Amino acid sequence: MQISQIIKLFIVFAALIALSGCDKVMEVVNKQQANGKAIGAACRHSGRALEDCYRRNIRVPKADIFAGWKDMNEYMQQKKIDIISPPEDAAIPAATAGAKKPEKLDASEEKPAEADKAEH
Repeated sequence: MQISQIIKLFIVFAALIALSGCDKVMEVVNKQQANGKAIGAACRHSGRALEDCYRRNIRVPKADIFAGWKDMNEYMQQKKIDIISPPEDAAIPAATAGAKKPEKLDASEEKPAEADKAEH
């Protein structure tokens, strides 16, 4: 074998190794699209508006959500499937909503360390 043939062979093997990673990249992309379609289909099945789905799933591409919503809409019309109402959204707890702490009702709720300093 000549050196030029060895170099060509090396380039071919390097290209094969590099291209073998493309399948993994495409798997990730396809998985994200499938998740978006599943979210859109679930929104349609539960009777949520498309805009609500977009607002609830900001990180998911709108095109994927729409594709799933559209596919489920067609499927539900063909099979005459009724909408299943989703449960009510849970209320946001006051602690996470940024509510203010309740004010102290009387002086007995002071910190014990401050009370000890006052006595000594």
